[in-house]
Amino acid sequence: MEDRIHLQIITAAGAVYDGFVSAVRIPLEDGSIGIMAGHTPLLGALVEGVVKCTRADGETHYVAVTQGLAHVAENHVSLLVNAAEQAESIDLARAQAAERRARERLKKHTPEVDTIRAEAALHRALARQMAVRLMKK
Repeated sequence: MEDRIHLQIITAAGAVYDGFVSAVRIPLEDGSIGIMAGHTPLLGALVEGVVKCTRADGETHYVAVTQGLAHVAENHVSLLVNAAEQAESIDLARAQAAERRARERLKKHTPEVDTIRAEAALHRALARQMAVRLMKK
């Protein structure tokens, strides 16, 4: 059995990550799950969070993702998401500002505030910040 898996993180704009890893941890609706070579086939709902990609040489990459779909089969993991961003390209100050704006919108409780969009923006900002923090550890 092969000891690596092909990981693809794909948005409508194209692949954000496409490479071979020894392990990947993904945020699913029911909790985070780790996947290694030989994993049982899986189809799951992704939630906003951080994908941890560990290469065979031990190098780790983090990708902030939004909602989507995870498909695991035959040492191939495909994550189809609305948006994804590698930790290296995230501007932490912008993510923190986005969090503040989302929290302010949620505090207003007025009919003009789209609560669902504000909550999604908050979760996205928090995931982006977490990806950067994990990368810097």
